[in-house]
Parts: sequence; C-alpha cells; structure tokens
Amino acid sequence: MKLRVTIFLIVVCLYTENVIGGSVFIYNNLHRGHYLQVHCKSGNSNLGDHVRRPGAAYSYSFTDHILGKTLYWCHLWKGKDWQDHVVIISYESKQLPHRDNWVRWSVRENGIYQNVNGEENYHFRYNWDGHV
Repeated sequence: MKLRVTIFLIVVCLYTENVIGGSVFIYNNLHRGHYLQVHCKSGNSNLGDHVRRPGAAYSYSFTDHILGKTLYWCHLWKGKDWQDHVVIISYESKQLPHRDNWVRWSVRENGIYQNVNGEENYHFRYNWDGHV
C-alpha cells in the first residue's frame, strides 16, 4: 500500500511540475478613436476593468488547472457610452489542443475573431450581439 501511495505521489509531482500556463491577448482592432473596454474573470480571479485604445492590447497569463478545468470569460464593450457589449469565452482549456495554449482575440467593428497558438488566420467567433 505504501508503495502505491509513493508511486502516485511521484507521478502527481512530476505532472504538476510540468504544468504550463495559458495566455490570452485581446487586441483592439476597432476603427480610429474607438476605444475598447475589457473585463475578464474566472471562477477564482477577477481581473478588473481595462480600457484600450485602437492598436493596443490587453493580456493576461495564468497556470492551467491540473485537470484541464480552466475557464476565463471576458466582457467587451465598444461604442458611445459603451452601448455595444458581448461576453466571450476567452480561454477554456478543455476546448484547446494542449495545456500551454496562447489565444489571441481580434476585436473588430464587425465582430470578435480568434487565433489559437499562431494559426495562419483568425476565425470569426462572436457578433457584437453575442451570437456566433
């Protein structure tokens, strides 16, 4: 019994030692003069409100949950008095190819686009009304 526990602990330690985190980058690719407000959260973290001018980016990094349960979502606002709003799933480890993902988001006038781990192109993901 002690040998099994010892082997289990060694395996867990080796696995957790190699856990790599994820990163999210949200680029404001809106037209000139159109600011972007971002507020991202997870079950454990509230990253607060951030405003980015066109051409600027907001980013955050984290350690992925050992069981692949990491989930972050972000509220995005644009427009006069921030009237245009959408909530996106910015990082969901179970939907991504491996544990050291970096996800780029391009926020544009016609919607929100995603790029995972340096894919060749960005892919449309969200309308400003929240529909895919």
